[in-house]
Amino acid sequence: MAAWLLAALLAAAPADPAADLREARAQALRALGDPAAAEQAWLASLRAAERALRALAPAWAEAVDRGEDPALAVRRVEAPGAEALYRMALAAMGLARQRGLAAVLAASPVALPAMERAAALAPGIDEAGPWRAIGAWTAVLPSAGGGGAGRSRAAFAEARRLAPGGLRARVEEAETLAVLLQDKALFRGLLAEVLAADAGGAPPAPEDLLARRRARELLARQETLIP
Repeated sequence: MAAWLLAALLAAAPADPAADLREARAQALRALGDPAAAEQAWLASLRAAERALRALAPAWAEAVDRGEDPALAVRRVEAPGAEALYRMALAAMGLARQRGLAAVLAASPVALPAMERAAALAPGIDEAGPWRAIGAWTAVLPSAGGGGAGRSRAAFAEARRLAPGGLRARVEEAETLAVLLQDKALFRGLLAEVLAADAGGAPPAPEDLLARRRARELLARQETLIP
């Protein structure tokens, strides 16, 4: 386990899990919406999610504290800790992405099994967030690290099945899998769906506003991403 990730987890202190889950989500939104603050926000999200997980999955906390392999300890998390586990894995990989490829490769042996466990426990949370994350991560990880286009495609298909109206899965599939495959038609089609989506008169969720913004940014860069 990467030393910086272990240090971040151990720095967290017990707190109210519901409040910590709200904080983890808010900091993740901040990370996505403000690139200049992303590293700090992902770290704050990671710590909040870990505090929540300690409260909701004490068997996991005990296993980690006694030195069990974190990739194996995630099996001790049960349904009450699913969202906290999801938020923690998401933040860990978000933080790693800020620090470069070496950090991503160091974090993924723990973050990916954690996200897979979250997908098994609560596949539909946060608009199929666990499957969306697995799709995005496996598009950029080497096959030796559990990645690959086939696995990414299957994960994104599951995310769309569980949350057919979700915008974020389309954006992430365009940004990761379509770019990996250099599939311009897929890239444009997914982003066009995002920008054409109708909220049905309801105020859009903050996540959807960010998804639409990211879709516009990606379309502006399409000739660089997929020449």
